[in-house]
Amino acid sequence: MIRKLFTALLISFGLTAVTFQVSHAQGNASEVPKAAMDVLANMKGEWSIQARFSPDDGKTWQDSEPNRVSVMPRQKGLMISEIPLETEKPGFHMESHITYDQYRKVYRMAAIDDYWGIMDVYEGNMIDGQLVLTNLKSGTFFPVAAETWRAFRITLELAAGKRMMIVDKSDDGGKSWQPNFEITYTAL
Repeated sequence: MIRKLFTALLISFGLTAVTFQVSHAQGNASEVPKAAMDVLANMKGEWSIQARFSPDDGKTWQDSEPNRVSVMPRQKGLMISEIPLETEKPGFHMESHITYDQYRKVYRMAAIDDYWGIMDVYEGNMIDGQLVLTNLKSGTFFPVAAETWRAFRITLELAAGKRMMIVDKSDDGGKSWQPNFEITYTAL
């Protein structure tokens, strides 16, 4: 019994030492994702948001009631969270969390809304100074008809003071995209 316990302790200590050596050999593991998240610094703060929805691929638009959100750094700056502040108001409220995966060189966003309740997972990168993410890789699509599953592409502007989030939809697995939502963020 004592021999088994001693062996288990040696194995545990050996694994801990290997983990410690690997993490120190790579330097500070949070440097790269922290720098990637710092690129999103203009997203931080409290915002008034005004959403518009297009039921017909951008031909007409319907405005929702304005709401407020807080976008804040978390996990020592390695994540940005957007939290709706007025969920009792009518409308569609989405909470999201963005991080950067330094090993796969991709931003990832998990979004949860108060309509479907699905944790939708997006991946993407910076394109022309905007963060562009889709849920194509994760396959967390939404059923909109008997045989139709909807994918989304999110484009986040990173301007300070006033910015846009554009949400395009695809019912053909990303072969084509149509306008679906436009959300204007105005700093409070």
